[in-house]
Amino acid sequence: MRTRLVVLSCCMAMAAMLAYAQDADYQMARVVAFERVPADVQHPEKADTYKISMRLGDTIYNCHANAPVAVFNDWTTGKEFPAKVNGKTLLVKNTDGQIIEMKILGKKTAK
Repeated sequence: MRTRLVVLSCCMAMAAMLAYAQDADYQMARVVAFERVPADVQHPEKADTYKISMRLGDTIYNCHANAPVAVFNDWTTGKEFPAKVNGKTLLVKNTDGQIIEMKILGKKTAK
């Protein structure tokens, strides 16, 4: 019985370390600007497009995201979310844990 308890404790500790390691790449990013792009009648698939600028460290990333309105319900200027850069995309964790992929259009150093 004691051996099972030790093994179970070790498994739980390893699972916690793996979960922490996955979140270690994420840094807090602040929403600098948030704007919904007007719908285009000729391209209805782009109806839910947003222009979002986020500050991650000393860099401001200008991005486009295409997601339903419900994803961005609680997004406002000044709010912070965990984010990381992955090549030409910015991966942002929403408050419900959902990862949103935003296409990076440009970046600049903050003053």
